[in-house]
Amino acid sequence: MSLKHPKYLSQLVVIALVIFISACGGPSKKGSPKANIVKDTTALGKLIAEVSLKIGENPKNADLYNQRAKLHLQRKDVGNALIDMDKALSIDTTKADYFLTLADAHFAASKVSKSKSALEKCLSLDPNNKDAHQKLAELYFYATQYKEALAQIDEVIKIDINSSPAYFFRGMCYRDMGDTAKAISSFQTATEQNPKDFNSYLQIAMMYHAKKNKLAIQYYDAALRANPKVADIYYDRGLFYQDNMQDFDKAIQDYTSCLEINAKDLRAHFALGFVHYEYLKIYDVAIKHYTDALNIDPNYAEASFNRGLCYESLGNVAAAATDYNQALTVRKDYKAAKEGLQRVSGGVKVTQ
Repeated sequence: MSLKHPKYLSQLVVIALVIFISACGGPSKKGSPKANIVKDTTALGKLIAEVSLKIGENPKNADLYNQRAKLHLQRKDVGNALIDMDKALSIDTTKADYFLTLADAHFAASKVSKSKSALEKCLSLDPNNKDAHQKLAELYFYATQYKEALAQIDEVIKIDINSSPAYFFRGMCYRDMGDTAKAISSFQTATEQNPKDFNSYLQIAMMYHAKKNKLAIQYYDAALRANPKVADIYYDRGLFYQDNMQDFDKAIQDYTSCLEINAKDLRAHFALGFVHYEYLKIYDVAIKHYTDALNIDPNYAEASFNRGLCYESLGNVAAAATDYNQALTVRKDYKAAKEGLQRVSGGVKVTQ
């Protein structure tokens, strides 16, 4: 009997790539920075107010505008950040750091070409600016210009041979170029530079997972040591235990751990139901897990269908028919649900 299987791998478990700045909100309306400052009584707002007072005392100090622009970016106030950088650069165009801040502001405003131009200007003033090379590499990476990205990464490594982010992005480039061996090597180098590099461990784990290589477990373990609060990692490791090692006890443990972090993770509820139905033949427990999924999303057609299979296996054809009908209500073209409804309507009992 063919079942709807849980998705092989979740989409890239949210890779915590901090690109350029920690906040990349859209630009705010341009207006008076002071108007926003008065309303903001947070610690960040107070810092902005302090810098603003200094600007009032010394309005020709470009460094102060640059400082305030960076604070605005932390607050996701892109509009005021750009205003401050316009002011700073109207006073002084010789500081590489100003163009780095400007690049951050343009990137946060989704003005990628302007961000690139600002980075290039930064590098014309300071050819060894590691941050500018790194950010330019990231821009090229997201534009899928991998050769250009790798060239910038090489510049970063020349400046700082121990740069973990550089090796990580080198790995990402090779991964997307289809060179798995070089990608894994680069990610491993990144973890050597930073043993807490969660993203690199995760990338290696996912590559080995795709190859059905048991080394995936080693790297999932390392990722969880670096960050034990990521529900997706428990789910993906559980899926590897389930599909590639037939270790259902560990799979159940991981799916349960996933739910302890995110009780509404539909994949984990479904997976627990699937393991108990398909492999362990414990139908009442499987029904509980599918029901948990349906309590979160009543339109989860696959969960309705699979719970119907459980009821059908227990001989409860009425409940099975109800679930098959529900699955068909959500997905009218659900062929397996139509076949299931025909079976129970005809009084045919499924045997395992």
